[in-house]
Amino acid sequence: MTIPDSAIIHSIMLDARILGFVMVSLLTNGSVRAHDTTGVEPLFVMDAYVVTGTRTERLITEAPVKTELIRSSDLGHYNATSFRDALKLIPTARFENDCQNCGVNQIQLLGLSTDYTSILFDGAPLYSGLAKVYGADIFPAIFIDRIEVVKGGSSVLYGPEAMAGVVNLITEAPQQSGITTNIEYEILPENAREWEASFRANHVNASRSLSLSLYGLNVDREGVDLSGDAYTEIPEFNNRVLGMQLWWQPNPASTLKANYQFMDQSHRGGDSLHLPEEQARVAESLTHEMHLAQLSWKQSINDSFDYGLSFSSLLLERTSFYGARGDNEKRAWESSGFTGTVTDAFIQSNSALIDAIARRVWGTTDNAVIYVDSQFNHRWIQHTISYGIQYRYEDLRDGSLHDPDAPSTQDDFGNAGLFLQDQWTVNSRLELVPGLRFDKHDNVDATVFSPRLAARYFISDCLTSRVSWSTGFNAPGAFNEDKHIGVNNGGAIFLVNEAGLEEESSQTFSAGAEYQPLALDRRLTLHSQVHYTLLEDTFEIDDTGDLSGDPNLWLRYNGPDASVFVWENNLNWQSGPFRIDAGLSWIRARMDEAVERVSGLVTDEFIKRPEWTGHLGFSYENPDAINIHSLLSYTGTMIAIGQDADIWRHTPRFFVWDLGFSKTFGNVFGNRALTFSVGVENLLDERQKDLQNNGEERDPTYQYGPVQPRTWYARVNMDW
Repeated sequence: MTIPDSAIIHSIMLDARILGFVMVSLLTNGSVRAHDTTGVEPLFVMDAYVVTGTRTERLITEAPVKTELIRSSDLGHYNATSFRDALKLIPTARFENDCQNCGVNQIQLLGLSTDYTSILFDGAPLYSGLAKVYGADIFPAIFIDRIEVVKGGSSVLYGPEAMAGVVNLITEAPQQSGITTNIEYEILPENAREWEASFRANHVNASRSLSLSLYGLNVDREGVDLSGDAYTEIPEFNNRVLGMQLWWQPNPASTLKANYQFMDQSHRGGDSLHLPEEQARVAESLTHEMHLAQLSWKQSINDSFDYGLSFSSLLLERTSFYGARGDNEKRAWESSGFTGTVTDAFIQSNSALIDAIARRVWGTTDNAVIYVDSQFNHRWIQHTISYGIQYRYEDLRDGSLHDPDAPSTQDDFGNAGLFLQDQWTVNSRLELVPGLRFDKHDNVDATVFSPRLAARYFISDCLTSRVSWSTGFNAPGAFNEDKHIGVNNGGAIFLVNEAGLEEESSQTFSAGAEYQPLALDRRLTLHSQVHYTLLEDTFEIDDTGDLSGDPNLWLRYNGPDASVFVWENNLNWQSGPFRIDAGLSWIRARMDEAVERVSGLVTDEFIKRPEWTGHLGFSYENPDAINIHSLLSYTGTMIAIGQDADIWRHTPRFFVWDLGFSKTFGNVFGNRALTFSVGVENLLDERQKDLQNNGEERDPTYQYGPVQPRTWYARVNMDW
């Protein structure tokens, strides 16, 4: 077990304290003078609007709820092409892979897993528990205009799951007609290849009343074996996306928006990827076909009143195979009336029988989500009153693909919510935002009450403070990945809730300040914020049968409470072609009770949650020169476990350095702009070095740290 040198850790903590002291000093003690901002050139973010924190459009610098914004242009600064890449620029947000075979992943926010984050598509919580299992891979960046992140309990506006916060993937109408195409080629270790091709075509009519976008994406990645045992650490991956977006303004006060997106995605890991899944020693294979549709109408009646109505739906069809050849050989042996150890002679002479039994492992899941939303906004003197009714329905059916006699499960639930919010401008400096919500969820006996109170105060022309108290809740959902794996492995496993099960709930207290010196034309932003989250009645699942009395009956029960403290510090600066983005965060996540994770490890710490994370980005963008993109990401030490292998360790620290260069040539083939990019992700090849290499017997969940090994890429982009 490798443990970081204490002197190194002390140095990192000292550097963090120094940075924190400098930022706090600037935020609280810096000499500030009031200036007339008339005629001052606005910063690149001064004209940016955000909507997620209040569900109303606000200037980002005036938003009463702290909102982090990443625009498509920001992704371009660091050659980021996916939602997973975008997480590198969001403080305390991390992408973590939890399985070498299938690539199941989680998006961490404020030290909490994907289960506690609501992922929105244009404000609609469409992405179900099933859709989020491979979340960061499922969300391509090509159709996203910007990503808005609000941290802390956000159930007051978005209902269940919004305990760590919300991530809103937002699309916007194009401003001009044109076509963008992109082709990318990557080389991973062991000469594995990845191809990515995408396009987006925009049309805007002469009166600008109608806009239409068509987009497509195709990704093809080979599986990668990093340990040399012929089993993948990075699964084979294919993703095909085709989408359409339409905006129509029959008059300046009204907008109709329609979206449709189709996705066909597959993962395949294990060994012998060239063979059918039934014949591999280990195969974890999943395909997802997803249809997403939205229709919304917004209308402004007058300066004092506007409203919005929307209908959204998601249909996800998934087929899955979680199987080991040895298990199916054993089943075939026993079905033939034999006992004891399976013989090689039986295996060689009964391959067809073994294949037939393995086919029963194939599972199928149909998941449907329907979401209806309404919002009404009244403006009265110093108040903006917003209220609305939302309804979300989810249905999930899970069973065998080829065995009609196998048991199947079905679950559905609805959640109706009523919210009310007041944005009260007390005076020119102070704004208060009280809000409350009532939810009635089919899986929760009582009505859930979710209040929030936020405040923003302009201390001076360049110093803004924000504080908030927010709440969130999570009801028992319709999907659990572990249960699904159990069913596909041949067992008839059912997941039930313990009698009297309470919903998970959270309270988050946040306070922070943002400093933009006028002397630098607001081109420098310093931000420091703390979040303290209390979790109550967290969900745990007993898969041993000890609590239910039946090994085939899994029980969901309320586990220990927990608390998470987060301290974030950020610096953003842009001047001409130069840009710097830096951040350093500290997370302390603890349960109220210590639990035994594996032999020799009894701890109250969250697993795979580094206490220190950070990033340092630099970009140089000059249309007449070679552009430079550099992003260094830091992940501190954490506890990682292998549940099946019964092992654990304190992980080393990781420094992941992405470096790229690009050059744009104008007026190529007429008026076309052509951009060539080359670079490397994870230049230092910082990743887990103690991967298990014992093949079929390995624990695929023993995986931690950076997912992407050293990867070289070349990209060509054309606009016309």
